[in-house]
Amino acid sequence: MGSSLIYFGSRNDAVSVAQSVKSGVLTADKINISFESVGGKLSQRHVQESQWVTQGEILMVLDEVDTNLAIERLEAVIRSQQALIRQEESAIRIATNETALTETSSWRKIEEIQAALGAARASENLASIDFNRAVNLKKAGHVSQSMLDNARTSLTQARSAVVQAERQLASAMIGTTPEQMKNLSQKGSAQGMQLQAIANSRESIKNRENILDQLRAQLAQSQAELKQLNVNHQRLTLTAPESGKILKLLYEPGEIVPVGAPAVLLETDRKYVDIYVSENMVSAYQPGTTVTAQVPALAAKVNGVVRFANAAPSFSDLRMTRERGQADLTSYQVRIYTEQQPRLLTGMTLEVDDEEHH
Repeated sequence: MGSSLIYFGSRNDAVSVAQSVKSGVLTADKINISFESVGGKLSQRHVQESQWVTQGEILMVLDEVDTNLAIERLEAVIRSQQALIRQEESAIRIATNETALTETSSWRKIEEIQAALGAARASENLASIDFNRAVNLKKAGHVSQSMLDNARTSLTQARSAVVQAERQLASAMIGTTPEQMKNLSQKGSAQGMQLQAIANSRESIKNRENILDQLRAQLAQSQAELKQLNVNHQRLTLTAPESGKILKLLYEPGEIVPVGAPAVLLETDRKYVDIYVSENMVSAYQPGTTVTAQVPALAAKVNGVVRFANAAPSFSDLRMTRERGQADLTSYQVRIYTEQQPRLLTGMTLEVDDEEHH
């Protein structure tokens, strides 16, 4: 008999009351705010505990001396890299112009040597004719031995001039194709000839262009690092991600704030209440459903929207006895986010009437 009275009697634990009257305590979302990817000595605190802040308001500021120095050093490095790039670009332009000028001069020099070779061969031919004539005249006794020797000397000098011109031409035409040599001998023009010295100069210019690309890549990397430093500089100022009340400030000015460590605990203006309903009623509280709740402290009603309805932990289940022919009933935790009202404060009790949501 005593056990029956205990069973049918009032069960005043919080879960049982919540199941019977569908009431809950209004709670606010809390968020931990930390400096993003930066740390250092805390220099300023702009807020105090229990202070209401709006989104974007400054909360804390870290010391910026080290970051400013790093930015100045990197800006100096960037200016130096930019100067090196301008110097290399100028050097490449000068080398390119000089190579083009040298190529044109080389063509004209080859044409000059080709002309000199032609003249040397003509002189050689003339000297050979004079020498042969002198030989014949000497046999006939019409010229002296000295005249024959002079003719021989002239021929030798003419032949030496031809050899010298041929060697100069061969040296000047290194890298030239046979077709280009043939064109030179036929037309006397060296225009468009491929010369090994000019090719080497252009390869050297290409190597300098590779160095220039490397300098530009280093500059781009430094500029990216500077952007990151500027972003980190902005992150030294901690602002409120949304409006709410400061619950706790975890660091005092002068203390070192580790990277990623929470610095401020903020109670947001997003308020919700949790109620527990049986599985027979959970279909009335699907996510997105609008719910009306009574606020006894304000003698008013407030609207809310169901965020989720999840199976509650086993301690909140309603256990029925098999002898009474009823199976165990699972309780569901229903979270309802309320609309914003100035007078609605955390800690107030909200009651939801099931009859209004059948």
